[in-house]
Amino acid sequence: MKARLLSVGYITVIVMLVLHLLPVWGFKYFPTQDGASHIYNSYVVKEYHNHENYRLREVYDLNATVFPNWTSHALLLLLLYIFPPLVCEKIVLTLCIGLLPLSLLYFLNSIQKRNIVFGLLGFLFAYNYLLHMGFYNFVLSMSLFFFTLGYWWRVKDKLGLINIVVIYVLLLVTYLTHYHSYALLIMSLTFFSLYGSAYDALRGVWGYKETSQPLTHRFKEGLTQLKPALTFVGSLIPAYFILFSYYFYLTNAHGDKGNHKGFEWLNDYFFGMKSLVSFRDDHILIGQVLLVFFAIAFVLTVINRIWQCYQFRESEEWKETGERLWMRIVTQMDGFLIMAIFITAMYFIAPWSGYSGGWINDRFHLYIFLVLLPFFACVNSTAERAYYYVNYAVAGIIIVLSLWHLGYNVHTYAMLNRDIANALSLEGMDEKDTILMSTPGEWGGFSDSLGFTPKYVEPFGHIECLLATHKGIGYLNNYEANTDHFPLQYKQKELPADYAIIWRTEYGDVAGLEEEYELLDSNDYNRLYRRKRAAPDSQMWNGKTTIAFDMQSEDEQIAPEHIAVYTDTVYADGKYGWLTESEREGFENGSGVPQPYEDSIWGTEDGVFRVALPNGAYEVTCYFSASESESLEINLIAGGEKQIQRLRIPIGNETVERRYNITVTDEHLTQVIYTRGKGEYKRWGWSGFTIQSTDGGPNFRLPEETAEQ
Repeated sequence: MKARLLSVGYITVIVMLVLHLLPVWGFKYFPTQDGASHIYNSYVVKEYHNHENYRLREVYDLNATVFPNWTSHALLLLLLYIFPPLVCEKIVLTLCIGLLPLSLLYFLNSIQKRNIVFGLLGFLFAYNYLLHMGFYNFVLSMSLFFFTLGYWWRVKDKLGLINIVVIYVLLLVTYLTHYHSYALLIMSLTFFSLYGSAYDALRGVWGYKETSQPLTHRFKEGLTQLKPALTFVGSLIPAYFILFSYYFYLTNAHGDKGNHKGFEWLNDYFFGMKSLVSFRDDHILIGQVLLVFFAIAFVLTVINRIWQCYQFRESEEWKETGERLWMRIVTQMDGFLIMAIFITAMYFIAPWSGYSGGWINDRFHLYIFLVLLPFFACVNSTAERAYYYVNYAVAGIIIVLSLWHLGYNVHTYAMLNRDIANALSLEGMDEKDTILMSTPGEWGGFSDSLGFTPKYVEPFGHIECLLATHKGIGYLNNYEANTDHFPLQYKQKELPADYAIIWRTEYGDVAGLEEEYELLDSNDYNRLYRRKRAAPDSQMWNGKTTIAFDMQSEDEQIAPEHIAVYTDTVYADGKYGWLTESEREGFENGSGVPQPYEDSIWGTEDGVFRVALPNGAYEVTCYFSASESESLEINLIAGGEKQIQRLRIPIGNETVERRYNITVTDEHLTQVIYTRGKGEYKRWGWSGFTIQSTDGGPNFRLPEETAEQ
């Protein structure tokens, strides 16, 4: 019978796992509010150090600190080296959804195998409100919480150095995933360790009516039983240090006391099981049925406890051993009831947001019911046949609720996928290294397919990030960069955008925008605009097919027939200049004779120089020279390709030139110059360059000349 039950159990878990992962892989888009933003930010971190992605470094700074919100970004970052962005997100979602029921089953199996059937609730709770908000780190941290607690329970009576190391590794991963789960895990480990040891100690001191041992001896034995727990709690001091260090950092950096929700909201959220409700209120009924299920399980557990106490009171065992009745009334499993009550109190007391975070009540709400599961017992352990029937009944109820919940979500996903595909159908943003903005920065409007506005989650909130997750596009409405608990922070936010996405609620306010931007594409949800551009300035060419730029200090004379470039020559539309604000300095050779390419502009940070050009084929010749005291290294990217690599310019004033050919298709040539900054070659230096058209010499025409003819 047991073998058959195990077989059915394994099959049930596998089938449920497959069914609950089908929506992730069956739909192109998994609707979340922040998921697209996480993909984009992971992409930026991955591409940040590529020299050609100068726009990303212009908009953002890396927040390379160890904060508790890294795990999902690190996973996405690594996966982006192998898979497309949407596939990377699906893998992370698979972990979020699949690991919760598996870790819950492991947790329950570690504590009391007879209650393992309740682990199927992990499938129902996996599709929760915070998952659809895109809070991947928190959802992953829930799995880590239950796995760590389950592991500790298995080894708590034989803790060794290796076990402590494993627990600390799990604690560290939990911390890097989410702070709230880490804090709750530290409190849970401390409480259950002390509660279990105290319970065993009290059993030894007052557990029996008659004993041959004196009371003082029993007290000493009881204190001895507390020693392992106190030792374990003492070993958690470094973990407590991490816990309180980050807490004090938050309170000092964000001194607000938080935004508290009213009791009416908290009460409605609690009894409406709103932590399972994302897009539509249909899920509330499922949550309320689940709440009734929990209430029945609680009542049956109490009845079962009373019945066991009655049977024990009537048995010969009670008369022979002299065991006190309280040992049957109070059990080790009551610790989970106490912890659930504590989390419930925190749910009602804690602020909804504050200290650089939010949705605190929502997080506690999810934990209340899952932490309570080991407390439940449905039937007397001696009634084996009834035990199996009750298990089947409990499993059946949970499976029906989970599939009901999943069915509503699948229907919603099907509708929203049509809308998201429509909203992301914008075409025309094909250039590399540009800047994008959107208005509004977070859109939560009406869904045409659903026929209503999604109530709790905004599935369109940040999906424009998917359009920016390529070609080095810097996005100016990136909410994560406004915080201190994500991998990026803004370096410059008030930059002019090359492209703008306008959501339909803002169509009435585009009059001023259309003076500077031209419409490229539109759909039922938004429009794509591009900043208007001036044509390449024909006066630079002066009827010739070659233009020359001489880079030098401000007070130096310009070489004949050359265009002067200084450290502060900022790019002007249709002309030329530096695109970035990196540190640059001019170098003078001191001769006082205006000769081309003898003076230079130097820098240690990447320099980006753009020249507006008519589309066509060109030969570019670059000139470099070092000083009598310092060597230079030159690396140069143009057209997205490395044209010059690891060119070492030795000490001396000799000019070195390098040529490359390039075809311009977007009316500008952008050159990125940099050094790798190793050894003696810590700077780049640029003396100047020439651009020569190779499209037939005299047949070369500028836009104005072509129009006149």
